Amino acid sequence: MSFLPSFEIDMNAWLGWANRLAQVGPTGFYSDAVWTQYTPGFLYWLWAMGKLGLTNPLAVKIPIMVADIVLGLLIYKIVSPKSKRWGLAAFGLYALNPAILFNGSVWGQIDGILALFLFLAVYLLVERKVVLSSLSWAAAFLIKPQAIAVVPLLILLMAKKFPAKKWLIWGSTAVAAILVLALPFFPSDPFLGLPELISKMGEYYAYTSVFAFNLWSLVGMWKADSMVFLGLPYVAWGAVAFGLSVLFIFLKFRAKLNEKGFVYLVASLLFLAFFLFPTRVHERYLFPALAFLITAAGVLKDKKLLAGFVVVSFLFLLNLYHPYAYYNTNFLVSQNLLTLTGELTKVTAAGLLAIFFLLIFFDRYRPPIVVFTKKALWAIILFAAITRLIGLASPKQEYFDEVYHAFTAKVILHGERQAWEWWNTPPEGFAYEWTHPPLAKLLMVGGMLLLGENSVGWRAPAALFGVGAVYLVYKLAHEISKDDQIAVVSAAVFALDGLPLVMSRIGMNDIYFLFFALACLYSFIKDRNLVSAIFFGLAAASKWTAAWLVPVVGLSFFVFKKKVKPSLLWFAVLPMAVYLASYLPMFVSGHTWSQFVEMQKQMWWYHTGLTATHSYQSAAVSWPFMLRPVWLYTLGRQGSMTANIYAAGNPFIFWPGLVAVGLALVWAFRERNRKLAFVAFSYLAFFVPWIGSPRIMFLYHYLPSLPFLAIATGYALRRLPRFLFVYLFIGLLVFIYFFPHWTGIKIPIWLDNSYYWFSSWK
Repeated sequence: MSFLPSFEIDMNAWLGWANRLAQVGPTGFYSDAVWTQYTPGFLYWLWAMGKLGLTNPLAVKIPIMVADIVLGLLIYKIVSPKSKRWGLAAFGLYALNPAILFNGSVWGQIDGILALFLFLAVYLLVERKVVLSSLSWAAAFLIKPQAIAVVPLLILLMAKKFPAKKWLIWGSTAVAAILVLALPFFPSDPFLGLPELISKMGEYYAYTSVFAFNLWSLVGMWKADSMVFLGLPYVAWGAVAFGLSVLFIFLKFRAKLNEKGFVYLVASLLFLAFFLFPTRVHERYLFPALAFLITAAGVLKDKKLLAGFVVVSFLFLLNLYHPYAYYNTNFLVSQNLLTLTGELTKVTAAGLLAIFFLLIFFDRYRPPIVVFTKKALWAIILFAAITRLIGLASPKQEYFDEVYHAFTAKVILHGERQAWEWWNTPPEGFAYEWTHPPLAKLLMVGGMLLLGENSVGWRAPAALFGVGAVYLVYKLAHEISKDDQIAVVSAAVFALDGLPLVMSRIGMNDIYFLFFALACLYSFIKDRNLVSAIFFGLAAASKWTAAWLVPVVGLSFFVFKKKVKPSLLWFAVLPMAVYLASYLPMFVSGHTWSQFVEMQKQMWWYHTGLTATHSYQSAAVSWPFMLRPVWLYTLGRQGSMTANIYAAGNPFIFWPGLVAVGLALVWAFRERNRKLAFVAFSYLAFFVPWIGSPRIMFLYHYLPSLPFLAIATGYALRRLPRFLFVYLFIGLLVFIYFFPHWTGIKIPIWLDNSYYWFSSWK
């Protein structure tokens, strides 16, 4: 693999420095006229290469490859006494790790040599070889200054294991070794030359993140870290975050550092923290964590640590490939992969942050078996009510399709005929909304009669119906499953999603339709055909997509073994009667039956013939993957703050929920489980027909499928109880994180930037 194309910028620097060292030697190497910002450690090898005339990429890579293999053998030596099988696995997973190979053998970077000396510094101290540990760390520091990340661990180990005399020996040996090895490069300034170089190196990359997919990539890479937040520059916040993380790690593991496995785990966590939290970090700063982590997994024989190692390795490889592809043009570079890794920046950063905390608690964490009873439902309803009602008045003006729906509701409130006349010209920026049946608008009128002609008035009914939808998800799930836990968890999952939240806080018709559709289905399954028929009419009077409800109700007749009863005839009469009744204000205002009929035709022609486009439209097949959310409102930038309302789901509900629907299908097929099949069918029935729709569509048209995605998730978590607590806990954290983005709360620009995980989300 060493013959594959190297990272051109770095390799050209290595080869250029080798030639420079051959010509001017170490004394004349550093110069302001030439970019030479690297500490002297690896330069000794380049000097030898230049003198021997071996200025080629293979010569650069030989010590890197040797270091990777030697470190793999050292890991084997440490782990194999515990278990030869674990030792062999640890060696293979390190020495043949794609990320390790790509970083050294392909890219040609020297992090493998750094990792070897860092590892030796820790290993030798554990083995009580103080001087050799000190010399190893000094070599690592001269190779790359990020060797300082492991110093807190070395200090703590010495404090626990050795008298003060040994501390002095370790420190003085390290300082002396660094000064002696650096002296040929700084003969005129042996004490300050190296510190000044390191300071210059740090200032050269004074950015939030230098292509590292870390915490600062959520703010944005390559942004000046001198920018101020709450009175402190980003660089200071990064230092504080790293310092607190180190303190947290040591508080957690201080009592376990007598066990070798935990020493290596702490070392890996320190390098994860050093990668995640400070500014000015490069993508390769994560490299040393891998050797320590696989060693900890092997010594402790812990599969959770092993899984963490595999995930970190994969995410690290994604991070490595991105700058490699960004700066190079060769056959290893794929524009599609470059785009993909760029899109995954924030997902990767979030994943590494999650892994960091999971590794900290790996030894204590045992997923609890949580049992939810019906009592938990009321906490969920309260949560849904608070999140849907808080700050409902903002923004005070109409936004997105409120300029159609809420505007027309106000026109109806004032008794103006234009609300029912598709031929009229509306005021600029608004439109008379006649393209959907009027029930949702009439309910907004009721809200304004009670609460005033204001944003709360036209939005409050939707918020209450949104809370009601959460309750109906519980009732429907319980009726399908006859299981309290499935029902409560289904309601919780639905309440934690962002799309129902957003659509419950806007003056549009979608949440009304959802409530009536769920009420119709629940009533039908309960054998309340009269009530079900009324709700079907109310759903149709909100949106014509009540048509998607027909096959769902029809299938439920057979799944739940309903009997043919005379009361079914209500469906032949009541839905149409309710639909016509919703137009009573139109007839009262003086419009005729023929105008009503013509309006229905106009509605059909509008929805089947609309050729408009919209920057946030999306194909139905993309909705389950949430590829294109809808930006409903933006306040714009006000200093360092902004506010947005963004119709998107909770990623931790949407994507695992899709897996749950797939599992429901598999279990339904294997077990001949008709109820699970019904849940999966209902999920599909509410969005698959949109695939053939000729009009533009948006993610919020996926809303009626989400209750069934939530119920499928409830079923899955019932069968996989160990995942329940973790799933709901992370789902809640992600909900809290996105809540300002869904509800228009004013937040700092840097936080807003963190929400756009993919370019299609902008």
